[in-house]
Amino acid sequence: MAAPAFRLVPPAAEETQTAQGAWDNLSDEELFALTCEGERDAFQLLVERYEGKAIHTARSIVGSYETAREVAQDAFLKVYAARERFDQKRKFSTWFYRILRNQAVDRVRRTAPGTPGGTVELVGDWNASDSGPVATASETERKSLVRRVLDALPHQFREVLILRDLQSLSCAEIGERVGATPGTVRWRLHHARKLFRDQWERTLGREEGGEVL
Repeated sequence: MAAPAFRLVPPAAEETQTAQGAWDNLSDEELFALTCEGERDAFQLLVERYEGKAIHTARSIVGSYETAREVAQDAFLKVYAARERFDQKRKFSTWFYRILRNQAVDRVRRTAPGTPGGTVELVGDWNASDSGPVATASETERKSLVRRVLDALPHQFREVLILRDLQSLSCAEIGERVGATPGTVRWRLHHARKLFRDQWERTLGREEGGEVL
């Protein structure tokens, strides 16, 4: 198993690791309650549970993997700093993903003022149609073309499109991360694909890749 991408607390001693093992079956909310009582190792377990999903979610907004790691770590630090203000009647994941998304959107705004998604560097391979200039372009060129079109989409639509079609998450999983019901996610996906196709055709022409997505 790969090592965690980052660590917010020092490695636990052997006796602490034993205590952590007893916490493995606790809910997120129970772990965060322990965190609020001063158990930093309980928060480390939450970090380990969420870090992979947090990076993927942030990456769907900011594009760059390294930037997504920074955004995820910032979100964990913000959650830890605000632990005393958490309403323990709420679901931890809903609160966490809201903070994460706000951090990611703020990072995009700060790095590209006035240009939503302007710094996105999508890493992925979206297959082009079997004919036409897009199909014969190199993989790098195709990625660049897709990135240009995605950059033009409002972030709420770009986000669900990437989480679904590049990361293969279910509508329920996406809903948890973006704070929406599965039904709302399905509507956003439908609208996002329409926006993508419309923008693609405006950018390249109907016959040069209208079936890309």
